[in-house]
Amino acid sequence: MEYVKRETAISELTHHMDDILNKYNLQGVSVYEEEGEGNHYYLGYTVKKNDHVFMLNRPYLKDKDGKLAVEKQEWTVQGNEGETNGYTSLEDAFQKIDEIVH
Repeated sequence: MEYVKRETAISELTHHMDDILNKYNLQGVSVYEEEGEGNHYYLGYTVKKNDHVFMLNRPYLKDKDGKLAVEKQEWTVQGNEGETNGYTSLEDAFQKIDEIVH
């Protein structure tokens, strides 16, 4: 498990935002960040599609220096419709969003 600075993890997410915006025909995309209990942390995207807002995130572990490592290669989709998880790729998570908004 490789730990990186929080800023590095966020920079990686930010780097892909334009591609995600265009590929998935979104109205908007931003970085999602949530500090969980203990050493748990969540990073991903907040996206808007067809006037629905969703949070897509992966779980991270935070070490004593504040560095982060992906805990599971699994995406969670959260929205007004509830929460589902177990998506092994961002593509799979966006397929779920497409099912919800159509």
